[in-house]
Amino acid sequence: MGRRIYHELRPIRRRQQAVYLLHNAGWGLLGSSLLGVVLGIYRWAAQVELSWALGLVILVAGPVLGLLVGLAQRRTWHMAASAVDRHYDLKDRTTTALDFLARPDAGPLHELEIQDAIEHLKGIEPSAVVPFRVPRSLPLSAAALALATLLIAWPLATPKAKAGPSKPLPQVLEQAKTLEEDLKQLDELAKKERDPELEKLLNELKLKVEELKQPGVDERAALAKLSEMQAAIAHQQAQYNTGLVDGQLQSLGAAMTPAEALEAAGQALQEAQFDKAAQELEKLEDPQIDRKEAKAVEEKLKQVAKEAGDAGLGQLGDAASELAEGVKGNKGKFLKATKTLAKLTKVHSRRRKLNQLLAAECDRIGECKSNCQRNSLVRGKKPEKSTSPKNTLGLTTSGNVLGDRTNILAKRNVQTVTGEAGEGPSEVETTHSPEGRQFAARGYKEAYQRALKKSEAVLDSEPIPLGHRQTIRRYFESIRPQNETEDDPAIGTAENSPTPP
Repeated sequence: MGRRIYHELRPIRRRQQAVYLLHNAGWGLLGSSLLGVVLGIYRWAAQVELSWALGLVILVAGPVLGLLVGLAQRRTWHMAASAVDRHYDLKDRTTTALDFLARPDAGPLHELEIQDAIEHLKGIEPSAVVPFRVPRSLPLSAAALALATLLIAWPLATPKAKAGPSKPLPQVLEQAKTLEEDLKQLDELAKKERDPELEKLLNELKLKVEELKQPGVDERAALAKLSEMQAAIAHQQAQYNTGLVDGQLQSLGAAMTPAEALEAAGQALQEAQFDKAAQELEKLEDPQIDRKEAKAVEEKLKQVAKEAGDAGLGQLGDAASELAEGVKGNKGKFLKATKTLAKLTKVHSRRRKLNQLLAAECDRIGECKSNCQRNSLVRGKKPEKSTSPKNTLGLTTSGNVLGDRTNILAKRNVQTVTGEAGEGPSEVETTHSPEGRQFAARGYKEAYQRALKKSEAVLDSEPIPLGHRQTIRRYFESIRPQNETEDDPAIGTAENSPTPP
């Protein structure tokens, strides 16, 4: 009995599934057609040519997706039974019979009901129960499909020829981006310096970089603009004249060295460590300088002040003159001079760094001029190796310039040494080359000359007659150790001698 019911309902179920697939395909076609209309409107608005294959895929994807959804959602036997009961007004006989068939404990009453449903199912017409009708979405889908096909397939109007400047060269744009990043560091330092001339220079350089990005800039124009940037930087470097100030500050440091209290600041100035020198100068408040050192420092500071004034460094010369007066005991002038020198040293340190950055930027611009003339934007090497001919030969490097490693056919006899370093007998032989002995001798001689200069400075600072000076010199020479060099503070010990290169 159950087979008979399923046999009668099978055509109904098939027609329901077909109608459902047609319904889903219609809605899918409507969705893809609307998407094609949007794509066609974009094509005409942006005047962009699109591939016909893309439009075909979009229009076909909707119906295919609808069919897949319909296949995934199968029509059930209860749906077919409900359709029969509803069309022939069987008062749920077919649905009830399917429920009774599913029960394992069906009795005689249930079988009677099933037999009654089979009798009513005889002579049903599947086409009458589930008629094929055109989906309501089909006319709208057809109209949208026609419009989408027209918008996608109709050729665009031929654009009118427009004359304009050529696009900027890729290599020039790459160098402009590099220079733009470099100018950010200079901009930060310029804000600290607060120099109108420097700010004017940076604005000019930024303007030149923006001009490099403009259309119509060919290789020749780019090289000309880069040359103008180099000339502007060189002009600004000439105004700073850091070499002259370096020499005067080093002379000032040499003049301060004879005084022990000023030796740290003077040594830093001589070594061009200007930030450290500024810190040491700020620490000097009330140094203890004896009369001999003060006189030696005063004479040298006055000489440095005169040289600075002649060179056009008036502030440095005035500060050196005040420091010369301050070392004699004028605390007010000493403090004022050290503060002024510390300030001038800081300013010069910043300008020196700025000058170095300007020099580096000038070198970078020269490198950019070389890069603007190359025919590739490749920066590094590619690890792969190609064995097929290409049209891009010479534009890149493979990175495998040495080729593959040679296979070693011989068997290597590798021995591993065990144990710890330092164990077992060992021999140590110490040799000295002639160059090393000469280097050590020069170190001893230089140490002796420095000590001799200090002793001469002490004698020159005292009002001693010339004859007495010779007597003092002979006395010191007579008491100087001749053989015990390790006790001579002027010559130094072998352990403190400079190491040969």
